[in-house]
Amino acid sequence: MSTTTFDDFSAARALESAGAERDQAEAVASALAARAVTRADFEPLTTKADLASMRAELTTIRWEIGLFAAFVFAIGLRVFGLI
Repeated sequence: MSTTTFDDFSAARALESAGAERDQAEAVASALAARAVTRADFEPLTTKADLASMRAELTTIRWEIGLFAAFVFAIGLRVFGLI
């Protein structure tokens, strides 16, 4: 697991140099540091590979359902003496 560090001191200085007052800059930087995004935050998200795998599984399930429906239909025809 990889984490990205957030340098709140540099962020506060950048905000201060952009015109924010020192206490506001420090408050915003500390708020951002409290919720710094890490790579671990994105681990539970679905990837393209996950979607491709699910698509393949759904295709297989559709075929199985189709074959089962055809089998049930053929049995129904046989039971009712139509074939």
